[in-house]
Amino acid sequence: MGRMASNGVGLNRFSGGVVARLTSVLAYRRLWYGGIGYYNAYWIEIVASGWMVLVMSGSAFDVGLVGFCRTLPMLVLGLAFGAVSDRMRRTTMLLIVQCAGIVIASTLAVLFMVDRANLLALCVASGLLGCGWASDYSTRRALISEMNAPELTGNAMSLEAMSQQGCKIVATIVAGALLAAGGAPLAYGVLAVVYAYGVFALIRLRRIFDEAAIERSGSVPLLRLISEGFSTVVRIPLIQGVLLVTVVMNLLTFPYQQLIPVIARQILDIGPQRMGILAGADGIGAIVVAGALVLRARMELAGRFFLGGAMTTSAVVVLLGLSRVFPLSLCLQILAGGCAGAFASMQPVLMINNVEPHMRARALGVLAMAIGCTPLGILLSGALSSTIGARATLAGTGALALVLLVLIAVSNRALIRIKVAQAAAKTSSARHRP
Repeated sequence: MGRMASNGVGLNRFSGGVVARLTSVLAYRRLWYGGIGYYNAYWIEIVASGWMVLVMSGSAFDVGLVGFCRTLPMLVLGLAFGAVSDRMRRTTMLLIVQCAGIVIASTLAVLFMVDRANLLALCVASGLLGCGWASDYSTRRALISEMNAPELTGNAMSLEAMSQQGCKIVATIVAGALLAAGGAPLAYGVLAVVYAYGVFALIRLRRIFDEAAIERSGSVPLLRLISEGFSTVVRIPLIQGVLLVTVVMNLLTFPYQQLIPVIARQILDIGPQRMGILAGADGIGAIVVAGALVLRARMELAGRFFLGGAMTTSAVVVLLGLSRVFPLSLCLQILAGGCAGAFASMQPVLMINNVEPHMRARALGVLAMAIGCTPLGILLSGALSSTIGARATLAGTGALALVLLVLIAVSNRALIRIKVAQAAAKTSSARHRP
């Protein structure tokens, strides 16, 4: 059935064979391959849409508006998509996302070919693809937890985070090359092909992965799933902490990435080439840390990695606002990426391992809603930057985030007191039922 059996031993502690053990599960391996394609599509679309909006209107606000449309579904519909995923076959949900991506990318390619593309079309397309991202986030990670042994969940999520960051580096370069070579029609045409690859990978996965053996909530009304999911999840102390930390990070810390052009121009006084290097440097740190966690992740340390990564990232953002030297800022950006990599790798692990199996997608849907605070944080950082300047904005929001994170850690000790047996008990029932 494509399921890795657990032998009760902490396999994740034997780093030499962790990746081999994960990828030896045929179902997981095919899901992972398909995910690499999807992450490449995600980043190609972000770069292509942002560039084309800038070319068409020359407005940074319009670029931000398209990004807002892309991220808003996480906030508004994250839990709803998680509830839908708990009602149906998860691979079917992922197939719908990929097929929709083919249609949207192909439509944009045609619109640009006939010179009929406009800002409204890109906003609508980005919003629809954002719905796909919100759906994929909870569905894919819940599926990963069902395919792997409980003690390897942290390693699998770290591999997922590493793959996403690796695709970011590759896909952004590819997207730029496609835009330079053939403009928007070529970029969106290739995007449609990448989505088609995802469909092919999922069809191959469905041939060997028997989801029918996994209990779903198909007979429960959708609104009841949503209300029960939210009320159940938010009552768990550890998950309360995860959600609060996630909201703080996405409101106050992570929006600094949108200010990288401002940092480059107004603080560091560097040109676009070095700005590009600075913008992508966080991916290097994220890959290194996520790769280390693939080999060495331990369930009892998940909360400490998560909270420590969040605090350190916020502290680094303060230092980034104070730095006036490019080499130092570059090192800080790499460090920020590494700390954010630890935070992002353990984030879904803490959610999945502290709810019942039939609640996982909904729990991740609630997490997606917390992540969906990002557009509000972007608006806040933009308003503050235009009022008090980028340096004061970075130092102020980073410091405030750090203070709030310390308060959360003090008031919610569950984040740093995870017991192995307790975590394993929550996930052991994830196995296929006979």
